[in-house]
Amino acid sequence: MEWIYHTVRHFLIAWGYWAILIGLLGESSGIPLPGETVLMFAAFLAHKKTGLHIEWVILTGICAAVMGDNIGFLLGRHFGKTLIRWARKLLRLDDTDLKAAKTLIRRRGGRTIFFSRFIFGLRTIAGPLAGSLGMEWRDFFLYNLMGGATWVVAISLSGFAFANEFNTLLGYIEKASWGIAGGLLLFGYLMWRRQKKRYKQRHARQRSENAA
Repeated sequence: MEWIYHTVRHFLIAWGYWAILIGLLGESSGIPLPGETVLMFAAFLAHKKTGLHIEWVILTGICAAVMGDNIGFLLGRHFGKTLIRWARKLLRLDDTDLKAAKTLIRRRGGRTIFFSRFIFGLRTIAGPLAGSLGMEWRDFFLYNLMGGATWVVAISLSGFAFANEFNTLLGYIEKASWGIAGGLLLFGYLMWRRQKKRYKQRHARQRSENAA
């Protein structure tokens, strides 16, 4: 992981706010870039007075995160059939699985989008996934803006306030992200299974009523 830190620091020193924009925009639109590390290092460098200012780090971070997520959403909306087709083959999903997932997105999509911003990996796929499953753009944008702004401010101020304990703080955040990601994935899987079971029961009841 050390080479990632050195690379991120090099680009931040050389490119400044452009490095923040590219890092967060890329990660949020679906490219697996270390956006969280970029933001933390930017806040650290702002504290060390290297030419970056924390208020501009936050503003650039929010704009990049929200724009990236919306690009990912649009890609999911326009190429959703292809993404779903790949998912069906890789995960062996059937129509019931997909309908359960779409129902879950409609009912709890906003909260999912908000909290996914804080989880490494999930924030990369949240936009394309929401777009491909047919989430309303207005709902996505609202929760994405709230989640993106909260995440950027929290990470930036943490990196700035604890700059002298930077390595320890970064390690804690990474470990917490993986732990929370595992918990949310398990919770999401259980919710999807419950929704799938309900859908099957409803479908079976409708068929019996039509037959009668």
